[in-house]
Amino acid sequence: MYRSNNPDAPGHHMDSHTRVTYRRNAGFLERIGQSLIGILVGIGLLIGASVLLFWNEGRAVKTAKSLDEGLSKVLVMDNIFGIDTNNVGSLVYLTGELSTGKKPLVDDLHHVTVNAVKLQRTVEMYQWVETETKREYNEGGQTRTETTYSYDLEWRSNVINSDSFDNPVGHKNPRVFPVESKSQVAKPVHVGIYHLSDGLIDQINEFHPIPSDLLPVPHGGYLLHNGMYYMSQNPNSPQAGDIRVSYTYAGLSGESVLGKPEVTEVTSDVVSVIGKLSGNTIVSYESDHGYHLLFLYMGRHSPEAMFAKEQHKNTMISWAVRLGGWLLMFIGFGCLTSIIRTLVDWLPIVRELVAIGVNMMNLALSISLSLTVIAIGWIAYRPLMGIAILAMAATPFFMAKYRSRGAHGHRSYE
Repeated sequence: MYRSNNPDAPGHHMDSHTRVTYRRNAGFLERIGQSLIGILVGIGLLIGASVLLFWNEGRAVKTAKSLDEGLSKVLVMDNIFGIDTNNVGSLVYLTGELSTGKKPLVDDLHHVTVNAVKLQRTVEMYQWVETETKREYNEGGQTRTETTYSYDLEWRSNVINSDSFDNPVGHKNPRVFPVESKSQVAKPVHVGIYHLSDGLIDQINEFHPIPSDLLPVPHGGYLLHNGMYYMSQNPNSPQAGDIRVSYTYAGLSGESVLGKPEVTEVTSDVVSVIGKLSGNTIVSYESDHGYHLLFLYMGRHSPEAMFAKEQHKNTMISWAVRLGGWLLMFIGFGCLTSIIRTLVDWLPIVRELVAIGVNMMNLALSISLSLTVIAIGWIAYRPLMGIAILAMAATPFFMAKYRSRGAHGHRSYE
């Protein structure tokens, strides 16, 4: 009953086995050699992280200034069915319904037809998937490794090579798909009389499934089940090698009722666009700071709202890169200080205390160095902000020096 109601749920066919292997633990001199290699890796990570953080700050500032520039220069085009030659070459904003002409997109497999900017056919095969889990146990001079290989049937859109499984017997997958996934893009795409460039069409990515009642009758041995075409004896209990095909669309246009069965008139999606007007085509606009402005959002949005969304996106990207740069810094310092842990590894209690101290030191160093690099990046664009961040980076060192002097003065007094 469970499999009938939940044919996609993993675990029903799962089986597993475990292999045990042993390896000799590295000796003291070998670990020293590995730590020396780790120092070189750590230096490389610190250099890479510094370059990444410095580049990110410059990118963030230039992007923010470019967006401010764009908001101050953008021209609103109220009439999307007439060309104003005075706006050619300018940064413009327009909003309206998508149009792809009278010729719809048609899939050649099941003859699915839709008036949309994009039509996507996704083909999946029910295949065996191997999952590997390792557990290691230190047994003095050697390490015992228990590797558990688990097998389960799952729907996958790419071929899983079962020949590379640890135990391929009983877990064979077909080598090829009988039919491939396929994506179609309509061209040209218009809003009013204006062409959308490829950069704007690429941003139309809100895909929606085609409702079952609007899909053509299956043929060629396929069954229609839950909005998908199955090549299977029983879609509720699929077997290895079974196929299912699903269809999604993005950017509805023309006379179509997809997604809105209760509506019988034109239901084109509305988009809001910002870019440079070149003839009757909207292309990328290059700001004075070298940043390219070309945005498309689904629905009606004001220019202010669109630029606010882009500023928010820029902020999120900036913080994500900062976090990634700091993480690389932390790992880099960990590689640099690995030799300290190696030297005391043979002392059970001491090595735990040293590891805690070293990790705390690595944390402080990575934060301070990250802030220092970020501050240097900001000094070139916003000096006051850069100096403030640089002061924050130096705070841990000043505090450590102050505590050291305090402790020395206390001992002298005694």
